[in-house]
Amino acid sequence: MDRQLRRWHVLATVAVLVLAAVSSLAGLFRPGHYRAAPGIVESYRMQDLTILVVGIPVLAVGLWYAMRSSPRGRIVWLGGLAYMTYMWASIAVQIPFNAFFLVYVALFGLSLFTFVGGMVTTDADAIRETLDGHLNTTLYSVALVVIGLGLGALWLSDVVPPLLSGTEPSLIEESGPQAMVTHVIDLGVVVPSIFLSAAWLFRERTWGFVFAGVELVLGATLAAPIGIMTIVFMAGDTVTISPVAAFFTFLPILVSTLLAVTYLRSMGRRPEPSTESDRGHSV
Repeated sequence: MDRQLRRWHVLATVAVLVLAAVSSLAGLFRPGHYRAAPGIVESYRMQDLTILVVGIPVLAVGLWYAMRSSPRGRIVWLGGLAYMTYMWASIAVQIPFNAFFLVYVALFGLSLFTFVGGMVTTDADAIRETLDGHLNTTLYSVALVVIGLGLGALWLSDVVPPLLSGTEPSLIEESGPQAMVTHVIDLGVVVPSIFLSAAWLFRERTWGFVFAGVELVLGATLAAPIGIMTIVFMAGDTVTISPVAAFFTFLPILVSTLLAVTYLRSMGRRPEPSTESDRGHSV
């Protein structure tokens, strides 16, 4: 496959960057933008801030290097698009209806279709070539399983006990039914995709290297908004966060951040000639 980005990939990504910046700035500075309890509004604004200072720079840097046919840049670009898809899907459903509703929908659609278009045109063999011999696939596979289990345990702890007792989750009582959107996305899409990436990488299937990299960049980019929002909730009295929930919130994002950095650094290395090959040439 051609390693160059298509023109529509670039234009759509630029549109996402611009719209995301406008929407986040409006959330931070437009009076009355969010109609919710003060504690919830504060978490929305922290979310806007992290999109501005983390999400947008990650996507912009990934786009810049992906346009120059960098395999590492391609992974960062795809991870940034996965982040934008995740965030704007959540925002479009969670945020009480306001004047930016169609902007949220446009951001979700642009991010999703650009991500899918980027994945299907990715040269998976080129990605694997940069990692062969530099990546401990067993270690990364096990780490991905740990991340998936931690994330799954976190959300299932909110859902299973109320289902067994016939009550509503405390999050719904405190924040409303939209609070479960993250549970739906993570349990229905993110956790299964993490396990799929782990299985493919363990078997050293070519696309496993791509999926694992994208998952790790997504997790690392989500570390800021999830971590900050958890801290905000723990400091306030609007939403209850137990110590166990906090532990299973921070564990996956810390592990994924560390692994994302080491994964990308591994891609930056150049394959070294083998000793046997050198001996063969010297004979």
